[in-house]
Amino acid sequence: SGQALKKPIDQLAIAMEGRVTDSLETILAKQARELGLVAIGFAAAGPAPHRAHYDRWLAAGNHGAMDFLERHNDLRADPRRLAPGARTVIMAAIRYPRHPRPGHGFAAHTWGSDYHTVLRKKLRALADTLRRNGATLCRVCVDSAPLAERDWAIRAGIGWRGRQGQIVRTDSGCCLLLGALLTDIELRPSPPYRDRCGRCRKCLDVCPTGALQSDGTLDARRCIACLTIEHAGAIPENLQRLMGASLFGCDRCVAVCPWNRFGANMTLPEFAALRPLPSAGELLAMDEQAFATRFTGTAVMRTGLARMQRNARIAINNSGSQR
Repeated sequence: SGQALKKPIDQLAIAMEGRVTDSLETILAKQARELGLVAIGFAAAGPAPHRAHYDRWLAAGNHGAMDFLERHNDLRADPRRLAPGARTVIMAAIRYPRHPRPGHGFAAHTWGSDYHTVLRKKLRALADTLRRNGATLCRVCVDSAPLAERDWAIRAGIGWRGRQGQIVRTDSGCCLLLGALLTDIELRPSPPYRDRCGRCRKCLDVCPTGALQSDGTLDARRCIACLTIEHAGAIPENLQRLMGASLFGCDRCVAVCPWNRFGANMTLPEFAALRPLPSAGELLAMDEQAFATRFTGTAVMRTGLARMQRNARIAINNSGSQR
């Protein structure tokens, strides 16, 4: 009868309407997957989470040579100061390869294309979708603005903060790089991600310099990644001996995370090693032109030849090689 058919027909109509009128959050999440993003999440713009903790970390000098973290720190307090009119912080994560021999050579996120360029391109595609849906503000931030990316990633439900300070997910581990998109469209906040570190201390125990603190903070003055990438001067001798064969970055505390056994299939092809990476000896033989030819378009380029050759000498000394 007509009455008997009415309920199924109404349910079908509702289902069809749901497909036609997907929320903007759903549209963005689908586009993020198509772009190869591991995750995307949304948080209401407002005062930065853990601001007081960050200020104490700075005051203690834990940022080491990364003095850029002090500049424009007032803007870091609230993304609405950085982008007036912002109502939502959209956070996104991409996956890079797990280093099979952490502490040897180059950090895995540098093997392929510069992640800043890769992630900005994907976030700009999301920004285009926002503009088509009425946004007038779309600011892309990938290490380019005073924004507490990890805190906002936690607020946006991207993952939890591991004991090594990195964002961790159960489906893709912690070989993740973050980017942000500030917009004036109000989006529904994402649910939080439950901490699943449990009693694991692998990341803390593997750090050779003791840079990782038990409260999840980092002393950058002792961090091999910071020393090889950001530190411009001579590295203290007591730390040089602990650097091993590291040339650019470290990866030890990231690669050891048990959750990395998941998500390798999410690694972006842009991060595959397109060419063999140079050894310490090959770095010492380079001039500026050869360095630029090899590393233009990668994250290594900004560190410069002088620092890389400093790191190469330390790696060779640690190997015991006189050649």
